[in-house]
Amino acid sequence: MKGVIFTELVSYMETRHGIAFADDVITQSNLPNDGAFTSVGNYPSAQALTMVGVAAQLSGIEGSTICEDYGAWLFDRFGVLFPSIMAAYPTAESLLLHVGSHIHEEVRVLYPDARPPLIEAVSEGTTMTVSYRSHRPMAHIAFGLIRQCLVSYGETRTVRWHNAGRAEEAQFIISAEGQ
Repeated sequence: MKGVIFTELVSYMETRHGIAFADDVITQSNLPNDGAFTSVGNYPSAQALTMVGVAAQLSGIEGSTICEDYGAWLFDRFGVLFPSIMAAYPTAESLLLHVGSHIHEEVRVLYPDARPPLIEAVSEGTTMTVSYRSHRPMAHIAFGLIRQCLVSYGETRTVRWHNAGRAEEAQFIISAEGQ
């Protein structure tokens, strides 16, 4: 997994819980690199999952909740890290429709060895379905990203996890409240 996800995860923990907390998570995770991540490096996704597990243990917050909050935080960070990509989309729907076909292609250009998840979005009227498939169990992060995308664009629609249970494959339904 790309190092930017790790460096941002550490920044997220520092921002949400403090530097001492992030340091405790890294120390107690017993990572082979002692948490020395670079944004352009590649690291096993298991290390991020270990860090989330330790963070959950130390904070008393469910790992899935941490991942969803991290996803929301990460969406805002993408606007800072990749402003030209994010600025290309005037609406949440236009961005979500192009995650798989454009944004993840840009990721592959920036990082040729990247293996981003497969994201497919279909819009029908006022409802959109976003499907997530990955070899990594990180659908909770995707849920947080989508939720924050809607918030950031001032969307009135909400997102719900249609087939909750598996973190490697998920389907998210974006619709007006009650649909």
